[in-house]
Amino acid sequence: MKISRSTALAATAALGLSFGLTACGGGSDSAAGGGSDPVKMCVLVADATSSEALGFKDYYTTYIQENFPVEFVYSEEVGDADAEKRAMESFIANNCEAIISFASADRPTQIQMAEDAGIYYAVATGTLSDDQYEEFKDYQYYVGAIGPSLGVEYQAGYDMAKYFVEQGDTRFAIYGAGVPYYIDMHIYRTAGMLAALAEEPSTSYGGATDFGAILGKIMQDGTVKVADFQSDVYELTGYHEVWSFDDAAWQANLAAVVASKPDVILAAGTGFAVFGAAVADTGITIGDIDAYTDENGQAMKEGLVGYLAGKFTSSIGPIFAATYAAVEGHPIRAEGDTALALEQGYWVATSPEQFDAFLAGDTIENPFYGKAELEQFANGDQGYDTFEAFVAAYTYVAD
Repeated sequence: MKISRSTALAATAALGLSFGLTACGGGSDSAAGGGSDPVKMCVLVADATSSEALGFKDYYTTYIQENFPVEFVYSEEVGDADAEKRAMESFIANNCEAIISFASADRPTQIQMAEDAGIYYAVATGTLSDDQYEEFKDYQYYVGAIGPSLGVEYQAGYDMAKYFVEQGDTRFAIYGAGVPYYIDMHIYRTAGMLAALAEEPSTSYGGATDFGAILGKIMQDGTVKVADFQSDVYELTGYHEVWSFDDAAWQANLAAVVASKPDVILAAGTGFAVFGAAVADTGITIGDIDAYTDENGQAMKEGLVGYLAGKFTSSIGPIFAATYAAVEGHPIRAEGDTALALEQGYWVATSPEQFDAFLAGDTIENPFYGKAELEQFANGDQGYDTFEAFVAAYTYVAD
């Protein structure tokens, strides 16, 4: 499917919604709550520097803030549960009216703190586990979550590894990104990669060949151990993780992974940002789960990135609209007056042409989720069924 803004608007038209294109002028009176004091939304981030994180921030602070009466206040980068808690305490003390969280070290504590403080709370670019959702779905101030489920995260890692297997590659390195921080999406993606390789009969990880057992092994160890990978067909040449750019040992291990000469580095996230310069002129390809940015697009044109599963920048628009609606007194709730739990997938590009089509279809100046698409949800003019269909219509996978 070729992605374009007309495709996106056609999808909303098919739902029976009447969205007109509007100019992207800042904070016009026709926006939700026009003329009112801005809503103070605080944003909790575990990543403040990747291309994906910067794109998300740009969308909120440049586009949404200019078109809706809202003020975004960002945390510093929080790397663990204690840092998340301190940031939440700061948000509460500084009278935030809502919190949108991109940090996942301890979401239950975040949700409970927001509920106790009477502050609306939402999860962006992710979902809760089934058990967590059951625990918190009835909370008054828990808006919900929109993003890839953990099943989607597993599938993203699996599909990426499977793609390179089908290309004939046999030597792999893995970049686990936030695996040791127990970032669920990175663990599930990494387990998906290993599960794809373990479909070959001689291949196993820690003696395990199915996804559940591989996931359990990674959860137990908090890392991936190269020595635990066994195969007569594939080789796991190296493993790297986290983002300790200033640490000499981390840099040495990065160099060792490149020197092991894999065909492909399978990255659970930020693969090009970490390995791009190191693999230039080596013939090593990066498979990445990241974002549609100019930098990643250029890397694909240069042959450094051969596969990208990415979120589109304005994918965080619907969770903003739902959170804004809740603050304004007309929350969008699922059946039984429960919190949102809606799934979004990734757009997958394996060629520069596919990548460019996706990138051109979602820009800060003219995003998929623009003012015209979001404001009637932010205003409370549409209910859950329409909102659910709206989010589902914007989940694309390239053919």
